[in-house]
Parts: sequence; structure tokens; C-alpha cells
Amino acid sequence: MRRLIVAMLSIAILGACSADHRDDTSDSDRTVPLPPSQVQLTAALTPFESCEPFLRHIKTNALEMVGPWGLDGGYGIAIMETSEVLRDGPQAVADSAQGGLTPGVDYSTTNVQEVGVDEPDILKTDGRRIVALANEELRVVDVAGDQPRSLGKLRFKNFWPREMFLVGDRILLFGQSHGEMQLAPQTLTSRPGRYSAISTLIEVDISGPTPRIKRRLHLDGDYLSSRMVDDVVRIVLQSHPTGLEWSYPSGSGLRAERRAEEENRQLIEQSTIDNWIPWFALENARGGLIREGTLTPCEQIYHPTSNSGLRMLNIITVDLAGKQLGEELASTSVLADGQTVYSSQDNLYVGTTEWLDRRELEANEDQTSDARPSVTTRIHKFDISNPNRTLYRTSGQVRGTILNQYSMSEHDGYLRVATTDHGWWSPGGATNSESYVTVLAEGNGEMNQVGRVGDLGHGERIYAVRFLGDFATVVTFRQTDPLYTIDLSNPRLPKVLGELKILGYSAYLHPVTDTLLLGIGQDALDDGRTLGTQVSLFDISDLSDPIRIDQWHLAGGHTEIEYNARAFLHWPPENLFVLPVTTHRVETPESGPFSGAVALELSGQSLTERGRLTHLKTPPKVHCQQWIEENEDGNEISTRHCWPEMDWRATIQRSVVIRDQIYTLSSLGLLASNLHTLEPQAFFSF
Repeated sequence: MRRLIVAMLSIAILGACSADHRDDTSDSDRTVPLPPSQVQLTAALTPFESCEPFLRHIKTNALEMVGPWGLDGGYGIAIMETSEVLRDGPQAVADSAQGGLTPGVDYSTTNVQEVGVDEPDILKTDGRRIVALANEELRVVDVAGDQPRSLGKLRFKNFWPREMFLVGDRILLFGQSHGEMQLAPQTLTSRPGRYSAISTLIEVDISGPTPRIKRRLHLDGDYLSSRMVDDVVRIVLQSHPTGLEWSYPSGSGLRAERRAEEENRQLIEQSTIDNWIPWFALENARGGLIREGTLTPCEQIYHPTSNSGLRMLNIITVDLAGKQLGEELASTSVLADGQTVYSSQDNLYVGTTEWLDRRELEANEDQTSDARPSVTTRIHKFDISNPNRTLYRTSGQVRGTILNQYSMSEHDGYLRVATTDHGWWSPGGATNSESYVTVLAEGNGEMNQVGRVGDLGHGERIYAVRFLGDFATVVTFRQTDPLYTIDLSNPRLPKVLGELKILGYSAYLHPVTDTLLLGIGQDALDDGRTLGTQVSLFDISDLSDPIRIDQWHLAGGHTEIEYNARAFLHWPPENLFVLPVTTHRVETPESGPFSGAVALELSGQSLTERGRLTHLKTPPKVHCQQWIEENEDGNEISTRHCWPEMDWRATIQRSVVIRDQIYTLSSLGLLASNLHTLEPQAFFSF
């Protein structure tokens, strides 16, 4: 769930800003005062006037960075701990033209962070059909009748589908092309140089008896994420220089390295626009090329005055309201890195950790922790209120790293950001780590820090965040789980209202009512060792005194919701929560290994288990073995270890409610069960 990212290319994205000073605060007053001298200002980027200054700027930067091994010669290193992008939120409710069915009433929708902002997923439904991605196939299933019925499938070659949107009778698939793309444009497949990722969007028509591919759009770069508001999709793409065949030292010694570096410098001098701006190629259903070219006009590329690296963050606007894919293609780009995407209905934000130069790190190696460079997160803001284009607005900076998209929230014109500052020297849980909630406001072309509260979870890092209007809930963890409630009603003076310490942690927080909050994560011992899936029900009616009023747990269990909240289903009409859960370890054969989904019901202020769903045909077998281990005293002891044997293809990934049935998805197929009794009714096999 967590991953270590080592970036060998390290250039400050927008120039270094002065580091925040640690303020001395007491437990009773965590608010960090911000005198004018300590407010960080981040000037907005400026667009290039034409391609000539763009190429001059990019070549100047590249010549500063190039070496005998090309542009990745180990000029810097940055290490951070992060998580996969998490997604969660209340069900988005909107009118549906599909046979009078209403989302949120007749069927459930993808769990999203913000109402009115749809997010892509591996399962979508309009109440009549389920479209699902499984085993690198797109499945379209009719669920309007008593039995699920296939409407066709698409099997892809050299394309890995990741997620999709469903708009009327159209599906927009996002994925990565690999190998030799079938019927791909020669411009993309034959461009020389090192491997460069190719992202592909595929438009599929499901209005007929079988699904049909309409168009393909290939793009240079890595697909990060996307959002959709009113059938207009914004795609976030990270691209790299392409088509540059670097020279490398042919032998050892200084002469070989100097010769290779000089050849690489000549290659940069001779490079063209096509090497630095991502390329696109639009195909028809048969793979014929419709058009191709550079993705972004030079006048729509923004940059700082200083060297900001050579990677490009691209926001592509695609209108699915009756227009074909690529019919109108608008793109806005920034010379910057991108990692985490958050969007409101009006603005889209992309955050990324600022890389520090290795030489700066080495220069500060012997200094105290307070004197060493602080890790920061750069955030770029884009205006998406116009359905025809995306406009770059401004940029800002906060201290620390963000966990995921839920670390950001826009409210009443302010951007609130939750971060953990653990420093570059001991990521992920240093004893001197500290977490913050920072408030940013746009003004005079800048996104300025106007308020901040700190002193959250010393020695811990953030595991979950949920912004709820004028307040926020933040979970930090190392050995215990403090749940903080934070008052944001005064953006310039945020303050901690309450704190609750319990064992374990919540990795996902879901608002149930105005006074009840659900936390899903792991139970743990007092030393921090996890024990299995835990669901906590919190009473936050008194923000100064949050209380856990109930909990449910499954020993040895894990759920995808801990790192991807799209897997969570909340069905308010039934007060029902559905969690995919698997026990990866078991204590004894009697403890009952399980792989499937658990349905929890809220009765008043209590959680009860309504039942369980599984795609396993037979109960999993349990294998046990005696191991000889040393205890803390150094004495050998015999311990028993047990593990389950099961078909992992039966792991449930998603669940969706349609009328009086609940459908669960795994790589094996779709299971239709009675919503009230959870009795299986039909299984549609893949």
C-alpha cells in the first residue's frame, strides 16, 4: 500500500522558498501564528509567448542538467513515503436519462470525494447495465432482467485498461499501451530514444447489441488521474522528453565520459519542439490515423523563471457531451512534476513533492534536524469552470508531504491541505515528524498561506484525512491512533478542538451523518503491530470530545479500502456499508479464513454484521506449521503459523446496489445477491 519512490532527477520545480520556522506551541494551543515575515508567497507561472522562447528555455535547462549518461546521471535524489491515490466520499446524486432511474435512489454510484465531481473506476453502472474491467477485458452486462445477460466484451492487445467513465452509451477507457501497439500510429511507435510511456484513451460505443471501439487517442506520457464534471473530462498526464538517443561512455575513464557528454550536448542543441512537447495521435476504429501533432501549443505552456526541470504536467480537456473523442482537443501544460490530483467542481489541483538537490542534502548532512532543508509540496491550481478549456491559475507551497487526494479540500474559496513533515532524513515516521493543516488563499496571482495549525502527532504520520465543511478530521499513527478534530471556520486561525487516542488506525474516514463518522483501517497492539481489519464508529457531535461508540473487526483481515476508497460502498437507504475483505493470515484453522465482502448495518449507533458475500466455490483450506523461533529473552520457542489456501481470483473488488440486488465484482465474474438477505441469486461468470 505504501511505496518508496526514489527520483533520480531532482530540480526545484519553482525555485526554493524560505523554509517555515518551527513554532513553540503548547498542547492547549496548536495554532501556528503567521506574521507577515513568515508568510510564503509563490508567484504564478507565466506562459511562453511562442515556441522560440520555449525551445530556448528548455535547451538552456537541459544543458545545465545533461551529463555523460544523458539527463538521468544521478544529479539528485529524493526519498519519500506515499500511498496510492485514495478516493472516497458521499454518493453523487444527479438526474439520469436512463429509463427514469435515479442514481443514489435506484442504484449506487462510484464513491467520490466531492459531490458533482465523478471519478473513474473499474466498475460503472447506469442502473440497466454494468460495465466492468476484469482480466484486461471490458465486460458489458445487462442487469435489467431477472438474470444478468452478456452484451459483449472487448479483449485488448498491448493495452492495459486501468479505469473508465460511463456517459450515456459511451465509455471512455484510460490505460497504458505497452509493447508494439496494434494499429498504432508510426509517429509514436517509431520515435527513437529511450522507452517513453504511452497513455491511451479509448472511446467505446455500447448503444448497439455489442460494444464497439470508436476512436483511440494515444498520448506521450504517464496517465495520472482524471475527473469529470457535467460530462467534461479533465485528464492529467505527466510527460517526459522523447526521441533523444543519448550517447554513453564507450569504456572507462574521463575521456570517454567527456566525449559522451559533448555528444549529448550536441543532441540537445539539435533537438526540436517535438522532443520536448508530448505528441498525440488520434485513430479511428480501424486504427487509421485521423490526425497527430504536438499536444499543447507553446502559448499554453507555463513556466517559472528558474530551472524547473524538463518534465511536463498536462491537463487535457475532453467534452463527452455529444462530441467524439479528440474532435476538440484542448491542453494546458506546466513545466513541473505531478503526483496527486484533487478537484472541486470549479478548480483542479495537482500536488507534488519538491525534489531537493543531492548536493544540498549532503551539505546539510551534519546539521541539526531544524537546520536541514524541509520537504515541501508544490500545488498547481487550474480553473475548470469553462467546459471548453482548462486555464492555469496559480501555484502554492506547503510544508511537508501529502498522503493522497483527500489531503486537499477546497471550501469557500480556500484550499485546505493536510501534510506530514518528516524531513528527508527519516521518512515515514521519524521521532521528530509533525503534521499540519495549512490554509491557502489565492490573491494577486499568488496562492498564499493564510493560516496553519500544527503539532499534530509528533513522531507519527497522517494515515487519513476528511474535510467536512468548516472542520476536518485527521488520523495520525505510529503506535496509537489519535483522531483530531480541527475547526476551520476561521481560515486564518484554524485550531484543534478535540483528540481521541485508540489502538490501531483508520486509513479511510467516511461521514455517515452530521454527527457520525466511520473509520476503516487496522486494529493494532499497543506497540503498533497490526491485527486485522477494524471498522470504528465515531460520535463527533461534540467536536471537542470525539468518542468511539462501536467497532467491528476481522482478525488477519485487509481491505482495499485502506488504500483505495472507491472499493467502499455506502448505501444510505439501507444504512448499509459493504467492504471487500480478505484474511491474508489466520491464527488457527478455527478462526475461519475469508475472502469476499462484509455487509455492515448501522442500527441506531451500533454496527451489526448483516452478512457476507463470497465468490469462492469451496471454503478455503488452512495449512499450519510449527516453527522454532527465539523470544525476547533469546530462548527458543515453538510457535504455530497458519495460512489460507484460496483462489485469489475470487477476491471481491467492487460492489454496487441496483434496485433490490447487490452485485459484487471479482476476476471470476459478477455475483447478484438479494440486498436484504444477501442470499446469492445468480452468478455471471467471466
